[in-house]
Amino acid sequence: MWTSLGAVTEPAGPRAARGRFWAIVLAAAAGFFLLGFLIGWFAKPTEKKTSVSPHEDMKAAFMAEMKAENIKQFLYNFTQLPHLAGTKENLHLAQQVQAEWKEFGLDSVQLVHYDVLLSYPDDTKPNYISVIDEHGNEIFNTSLSEPPPPGYEAVRDVVPPYSAFSAQGMPEGELVYVNYGRTEDFFKLEREMGINCTGKIVIARYGKIFRGNKVKNAELAGAKGIILYSDPADYCAPGADPYPNGWNLPGGGAQRGNVLNLNGAGDPLTPGYPAKEYTYRLDKASGVGLPKIPVHPIGYHDAESLLRDMGGYAPPLSSWKGNLNVSYNVGPGFTANYSTRKVKMHIHSNNEVRRIYNVIGTIRGTVEPDRYVILGGHRDSWVFGGIDPQSGAAVVHEIVRSFGKLKRKGWRPRRTVIFASWDAEEFGLLGSTEWAEENAKVLQARGVAYINADSSIEGNYTLRVDCTPLMYRLVYSLTKEIPSPDEGFEGKSLYESWYKKNPSREYKDVPRINKLGSGNDFEVFFQRLGIASGRARYSKNLNVEKYSSYPVYHSVYETYEIVERFYDPTFKNHLTVAKVRGGLVFELANSVVLPFDCRDYASAVSNYAHIIYNLSRNHEEELATYNVSFDALFSAVKNFTEVAASFHERLQQIDINNLLAVRSLNDQLMFLERAFIDPLGLPGRPFYRHVIFAPSSHNKYAGESFPGIYDAMFDIESKADQHEAWEEVKRQISIAAFTVQAAAETLKEVA
Repeated sequence: MWTSLGAVTEPAGPRAARGRFWAIVLAAAAGFFLLGFLIGWFAKPTEKKTSVSPHEDMKAAFMAEMKAENIKQFLYNFTQLPHLAGTKENLHLAQQVQAEWKEFGLDSVQLVHYDVLLSYPDDTKPNYISVIDEHGNEIFNTSLSEPPPPGYEAVRDVVPPYSAFSAQGMPEGELVYVNYGRTEDFFKLEREMGINCTGKIVIARYGKIFRGNKVKNAELAGAKGIILYSDPADYCAPGADPYPNGWNLPGGGAQRGNVLNLNGAGDPLTPGYPAKEYTYRLDKASGVGLPKIPVHPIGYHDAESLLRDMGGYAPPLSSWKGNLNVSYNVGPGFTANYSTRKVKMHIHSNNEVRRIYNVIGTIRGTVEPDRYVILGGHRDSWVFGGIDPQSGAAVVHEIVRSFGKLKRKGWRPRRTVIFASWDAEEFGLLGSTEWAEENAKVLQARGVAYINADSSIEGNYTLRVDCTPLMYRLVYSLTKEIPSPDEGFEGKSLYESWYKKNPSREYKDVPRINKLGSGNDFEVFFQRLGIASGRARYSKNLNVEKYSSYPVYHSVYETYEIVERFYDPTFKNHLTVAKVRGGLVFELANSVVLPFDCRDYASAVSNYAHIIYNLSRNHEEELATYNVSFDALFSAVKNFTEVAASFHERLQQIDINNLLAVRSLNDQLMFLERAFIDPLGLPGRPFYRHVIFAPSSHNKYAGESFPGIYDAMFDIESKADQHEAWEEVKRQISIAAFTVQAAAETLKEVA
């Protein structure tokens, strides 16, 4: 081409020479142009690879929009008054959240109400514990309220410490110290020490397990009442001062909390169904999960007075001793000098039906508006809720604002995003459970994922994540994109600091992710409906900081100031949690192919199968005698693993422009969690229906894998009918094997 341009025939002479000169100039210019064009052309693909896709671009804009200063301001706004469920203050906060979410630009924001059973102290007859002499005279009484924190002395409507849903009563009797009130603690007392708790009042320290499990254990042991207290060993961090000079629990502080054993039922009077005006209700006395004995919480100053003169047996183990200046004698009763004295409980709390309000906001999806990604956290608090829940509610508020900002600029997610501010979580996860019950059919058909957003912080050491195995890879990839807020990890990712500080015990070279238990609003979505769920917050160093939860948990000292002064002064950890929670929602709502990896589920199920099998090998003789085999379960796990790998291969080949093919594979991913749901539920716990995961029967907060098999084998050696007990183990193994195999079938190529 260029040769012919320079070979034009010209007459000889000077003009021809000039022509040749200009031809050469033009040819050179054209050559340089071509060279530049070619360099530019071949450089283009490289440019394309480094440029961001619209999805990544919008995600970056969303992440950059969230600000620590906003979260700080929202937390301050949400913590100036108590927001107890069923009170006008909490309704006012719901209305405020609704108005601001509308202002942020959501498509719709509704208040959704339910009428549920709640529990409150009697204003005219306070709850307390007393020590009485042989004539019934009160020698010592516990405090009626907590000393208010500085600056809050004038705040009204602070509910005094109480155990919600406690039975009424004024029992009196000898005191027995039962350590943490765990199943193994009562076994130690009854089976090894021969101490009978029937007719006694027991005192247990908070920690290790859910308080409702302590109450249930005390009931089963025959106790006529239970006192709960916070021991400094469990609620004071070494080297820190009590609030307000530090972040430890003061001696007059006490932990409020519900003492129900609902096992996922929701409102005690309408188990399984939404508590609407038309709903049939059980009689108040026969509500689900209500304790039959009085329960009351006290601080460690009062506990020291009760425990100081304990007689009877010495503590059986050093681990039964806390950090009070007492012997920790078990009892029953007091030392010889005070043997005629008894303990008396005065509990007058009332259960009553009151109206609660969820705030439900929506951004409609563009391509798949019938697929829902839900971000939910509760709004009600026992008092000011500085950590629980408002550190979470403030983060949700900022995530909603940031999504709204993107929407105002013309962006919409691929799938519909639902935001929820739940009510009455503290009274048994009532707001979330009632809403999920009312919308169960739609959620089962359309629910992609649920991300929980309770307290954003319970410490300031590192990230803590609990989620379905489906989300493992999503969580890991997302945290690699988020900068670490931790000191000493400047310029490094959150993933790196998280992995360094809390590596997995189960898998190599990744940070630890925990199983989902309960005690929070994801319960109904995950354990009952089978919707993939996850939660994330900043936590303490669990290897070193052995105190339970965080010291001021559910006390009047959970204020804005304790967060701002001690936990997260710059709110950088809150912002990091916002990016994790918000980033999960963004990816789940906007990725063309759902960011679930079924291979990780296969690995987890295989791991759990080996764990439960190894547990069974403590009973080798019985396994042989009763012909118990895990072969069917391991076969199902092998099949599931192979099918998951094959499904993942198909997923890599997908044409993302073929919307029907994408939708079909996405639905297989979405419904995988649902495939592990048994509609009959677990034995004795019909609302816990997930066969792979459930809250532990002995601690609601902890997650248990293959819970049906685990519970069947628990303490099996003490069962009267061994044949019957092992038959139940065999039944549970068969249910697990069937469920895993059925889940594998859902991942096979659609015929």
